[in-house]
Formats: sequence, structure tokens, C-alpha cells
Amino acid sequence: MRMLRGTLEAPYDDLNMGGWQVDYACACEEDVYDADNVFAIDFARNPLRLDKHMKAYRQLKKIIAEGDYELIHTHTPVGSVVTRMAAKSAHKKGVKVIYTCHGFQFYKGGPKKDWRLYYPIEKKLSKETDLLITINTEDFALAKKDFKCPVKMIDGVGVSTDKFTCKYSKKEQNDARKKYGIKLDDFVIVYLAEFRSIKNHQRLIEAFAPIARENKKVKMLFLGHGKLMDAAKEQVKNLGIEENVLMPGYIRDQYFALLQSCNLCVSAAYQEGLGLGVLECVATGLPLVIANTRGHRDIVKGNKKLLFDPYNVDEMTNKIRDAVKNPEKYHLDFDEKFSLRSSLAKMREIYKEILG
Repeated sequence: MRMLRGTLEAPYDDLNMGGWQVDYACACEEDVYDADNVFAIDFARNPLRLDKHMKAYRQLKKIIAEGDYELIHTHTPVGSVVTRMAAKSAHKKGVKVIYTCHGFQFYKGGPKKDWRLYYPIEKKLSKETDLLITINTEDFALAKKDFKCPVKMIDGVGVSTDKFTCKYSKKEQNDARKKYGIKLDDFVIVYLAEFRSIKNHQRLIEAFAPIARENKKVKMLFLGHGKLMDAAKEQVKNLGIEENVLMPGYIRDQYFALLQSCNLCVSAAYQEGLGLGVLECVATGLPLVIANTRGHRDIVKGNKKLLFDPYNVDEMTNKIRDAVKNPEKYHLDFDEKFSLRSSLAKMREIYKEILG
């Protein structure tokens, strides 16, 4: 949005396009700072909330009809279905429609019910899409083969490398540890993820328990919140590993210094479009062990020793245990194609191509 409006600041200001009015329609769960107009829409993540979807459809249809837009760029699975349906009339009149898919709900090895529900809808709505953008190679290959629209791929939404590669002093890192109750000699494993079933906290906690019992100095730091957070806390309590697990939620204060003070990144997610949290940890310089899933495989570029089966608790335990003992084996260099500059440059070319 900043790029289109011409408000990108250094070091990205050379990528500004400028001159475009950018309106933003969302559920307004967070503050929006970079739009000319913000519209609150009754979007729902749950595909079964037909009442909410119909309300959002009517709201969007009215906004689109009155807005005289040249381009509609939509994100998120359910919201993008509703948006493209609401944009049908405008699309017939020449309004361009882009859909950035941050990970299809259907994927190799995924639940059959998701293939039955989401795949036919996406295939049908591809006719209403001028360009589909994917962020991993599996989704790109499937869309290219099956869908009736042009498809391009970018390597995620981009990591602000200047924030994550900025080196904090040992004192700053230690101060951040102290603030969040971490001892200076603790070995900290960090997981950046919302507490949702797809993120697989339950199996990860189960896999971590024997490691915690073996070594009280090894800590698991969960940065995120969500509806399953209380259940995760109860599981930790029942396993008797409360001393080894920290759940401060999402944090802002001293976040980058705290992340740099960690020793290992883990992600146990069953499904990822790419894995922004993992990429941020790689940019920070952390070693990593992550689930063998779509998106993650793009990050590790065939380096299978960094991967584990997210359904296999014993394998997860053994992989994490080895990474704690030998973190240097699990280092991965950050690839600049995942940087914010690279993503902005690719999106700039896409916008210029679409808008003419």
C-alpha cells in the first residue's frame, strides 16, 4: 500500500510508485495506517459462517460499485472468495483482480475434506481472477496446471532484513531475557506462531517434555496467542514442565533483542504457505528444525536434515534434542530472495504490468 501511495521510506523509497489512492477493506481486527480509506467488513475465517459471508458480500459489492477502482487485490482464503464474487460485475467492466494466495487450504497430504470444499471453489473463481500470485512452489505448480488464469510466484511477503540483522549487544540481549524471565545461561528454543490447531503446539509440547525433564536449562519460548493458548498451558502443567515453558503472548518491547538472544528456532506447523516466522529467525541467524511441510521445504532448499515429520512425536523429540546438543549443524544462510526489498520489487513489476 505504501508503495502504491508513494510513502515508502528509506531504504525502500526508491521502489515507490506513487499517485494511487489505496482503500483497504478488512475485519479491522488491527489498526490500519497506510490506506486512504478503511472499510470495516464482516469477514469471517470460518467457511461455514454463511450469514457473515453474505453480509460481507453485500458490503463489498456496494463499496466496489461506488469506488470506481482500477484494481482489486485480495488476500486470505475465505475473504478472497467473497471478494471475487462481489467483484464479478466490476471485473466484467474491466476492473483488474489479483489474488495473492498465502497457502491454499488444500495441499499434498492434506485433509480430503479441504480438497472437496476449497479446490472446486478456487478452480471456478480462477476465471474471475486476472492474476493469481502464490508464495511457494507446490501451490505454483498446482495452480499453473489446473487453474484458468495467469499465475506468478513471489517468495513470500518479505522479511525486513534491516530489523532482524541489526546486531544487538550482549547487554541488550541479556536485558531482554531478564524482562521475560529467562536466565542468561538458558538454552532457548523459540516458536513464532498463533495458538491454532494447524500450528501443532500440542504435539510439539509433547515432544519437548522429555527434553525439558533431561535438562532444566532448556526452555521453550512460545511467542503468540490464540484460542488454544489456555489448552497449551494446561498441557504444560499436566506434563510437569512449567519451569521450562514460557508463553508471554505476542511481544513488542525488546522483541528483536530477545529473538537474537534465542538459540534455536522450531516450527511444528502442519501447513505453511511459506513460514514468515521461520524466515525471520533465519534472518536473525538462528539455527532451525522445522516441520517437513509445503513452504518450509522452499525455505530449506532440499536440506532435509533441518526437517521432521510433524505427526511423529518421537522424531520431533530426537531432532530437537540433537539440535540442542549440536546447533551449528542446523544453521541456514538467509536467501535475499525472501527479503522485503525483493518482494516489493517483484510486486512493483506485477502492478506495473497489470495497471499498464
